Amino acid sequence: MPAPLSRRHLLQGGSLLAATAALTSLPLQATAQETSRASSSRRLQFNPDGTFRIMQFNDTQDSPLTDRRTIEFMEKALDEAKPDFALINGDVINGDPTTAEEVYQAINNVVLPMENRSIPWAVTFGNHDEDSAESNGTGVFEAQMLEFLRQYAHNYNPADDPIVGHSNGQLLINDSAGNPGKFAIWLLDSGRYAPEDPAGQSTEGLKDYDWIRPEQIRWYTDTSIATEKEFGRKVPGLMFFHIPTFEHHHMWYGQQFTSNEIERHKAAERHGIVGEKNEDCYTGLFNSGIYAAAFERGDILGMYCGHDHINTYMGNYYGIELGYGPGTGFGTYGLNDGTWHMHTLRGARVFELNENSERVYDSTRLIFAKDLGVDMNPQPQPLDAPAEFPESVRPIAGADSADSAGPIAGADSADSAGSAGSILPNLSSELGSSGWDSSQ
Repeated sequence: MPAPLSRRHLLQGGSLLAATAALTSLPLQATAQETSRASSSRRLQFNPDGTFRIMQFNDTQDSPLTDRRTIEFMEKALDEAKPDFALINGDVINGDPTTAEEVYQAINNVVLPMENRSIPWAVTFGNHDEDSAESNGTGVFEAQMLEFLRQYAHNYNPADDPIVGHSNGQLLINDSAGNPGKFAIWLLDSGRYAPEDPAGQSTEGLKDYDWIRPEQIRWYTDTSIATEKEFGRKVPGLMFFHIPTFEHHHMWYGQQFTSNEIERHKAAERHGIVGEKNEDCYTGLFNSGIYAAAFERGDILGMYCGHDHINTYMGNYYGIELGYGPGTGFGTYGLNDGTWHMHTLRGARVFELNENSERVYDSTRLIFAKDLGVDMNPQPQPLDAPAEFPESVRPIAGADSADSAGPIAGADSADSAGSAGSILPNLSSELGSSGWDSSQ
């Protein structure tokens, strides 16, 4: 196994997002049926044979000229697995866009594989999604991104709410007979970066990413309790957020305060760990407590993250699976950058549900781009031009802050393919199959 790698292109510092409104005394339950702008016919439901399949992509993380292999892999993986629901679990785009329209083009490139196949989908936001607003002044914050995403016919992200972040929600899945509350998909926004020098103290030597806030944990707990009361039982579910928990680290090493391999074989056996760890677990600055809250509630069967592109492992940590979805995007760092190993862990994770099983959630597996015939050449392969927006989708104007704004004036939408076809335009020239050219 390659030695752990340090994170590439980490933005230094970062600012704390604006404070959000206080919670009301009522739980903010956000189900797809209640908060989607579509009619009540929009629902997630188990298939007639009792199955339901979820696909998790991660870190598509690219510019308006997305690497064409990211899209190729997503299309092939969706066609192979045929999921009933898919999500991009954070870092949908990178900080390269220089205008608001380019932000939406970058997003559009990677959601169309799901949208064009009429697959229900959602996203969570990661630490990089707002980078262009900070570095290039695009004015597109998560609030605008969410407003933009909810225009797509098959997007299931709940509407924004007063709690911290913009991609929190609970999506309930009906059973095959249409009865609600068989299973839950939980989405949480794990934020971006810790505030710079909190309380006047440096974070040097610490992981300085953001963390799931107490307000979000209260929302999860309140919503979980309300759901149990509504259905007379705990509704099992899977939880998705971008930045890993401290417990992801503890499970791998079998230790809380060290990161050595001495006891790792015992941890692997105890927790049934499978998969690879090729870089550190880049957690938030503080332990948020989301694992402890889920452990006490007893309705979360798995917590899955992304963020660390070349970690793929999962295991059962005291009754809750903790795991990674591998990095999907070919436009960001990978394994041994610049070599033919760079893209070998580009992938997605699949979750198999069965309403006739005792736990409902049966298993998970990985799909890798290398196994679907996607080119592993380390040379970048950007699109010639961004994909067209669907007819009903329009860019949202940027803003001076996280407040929402209206559509961009004069931004005409173009028709998109209504079938499950490829969105890839032809390349202007064929890429060679030779090794990496260090001059490019």
